Amino acid sequence: MSSIISKGVLGLGAVSTAFYLKEIHKKYHERNHQFSTCPLLMYQIDFQEINPFLPNQFGVLIPKLKETLKEITTLGIMKLLVPNITLHETLDQIEIPLKICHPVDLTLKHLEDHQISEVYLFGTLYTMNSEYIKSRFLAKKVKVLQPAESDQKWIDDFRKKVYQGNETLEEIIFFQTLIRKYSEKNVVVIACTELSVFSLKENPSCIDMMDLQVEEFLK
Repeated sequence: MSSIISKGVLGLGAVSTAFYLKEIHKKYHERNHQFSTCPLLMYQIDFQEINPFLPNQFGVLIPKLKETLKEITTLGIMKLLVPNITLHETLDQIEIPLKICHPVDLTLKHLEDHQISEVYLFGTLYTMNSEYIKSRFLAKKVKVLQPAESDQKWIDDFRKKVYQGNETLEEIIFFQTLIRKYSEKNVVVIACTELSVFSLKENPSCIDMMDLQVEEFLK
């Protein structure tokens, strides 16, 4: 057994972080069988010190993340998974001395490989309307389409309920119905870690940024 663990996960929101860890170990076990679990280091911070300043209060977020990343590098971590899609907009503005499993970069590579030029984006209300992902995608000639305003509001309310652990079965079913509805027209990209918990993994027209992060993390 190797004594050097070079992969790390930054612990943030409880629900999303736990789901990421579950998926990491699940996929690792599928590949390695028996009693295998993925060797990694977990660096948990108090998400309350970050969340109130999301999505774009960079004056606060950048110094906090710089300090956190400085501490993480002292642990010997060379590849880091951050279980929060929105936070990568801040990470893009920091010089980082380790490899980040970047959800946007990985998604753009996937879309390019599969010759996909239009997608619907499911995420937070901010993500679905901000210029950050739109501009990144447009630079790679991928057009970002928005769900109807009423559906955007519902999706944002639903992901908040998932974060609090208050979602109902009826809401889960409706969310998955929305994925099927929009994926009949174009590929749906899931860009929110809470939404990833209930995304349709078996639907080839539903691309989950979280899944792409986990796959990259395990390489």
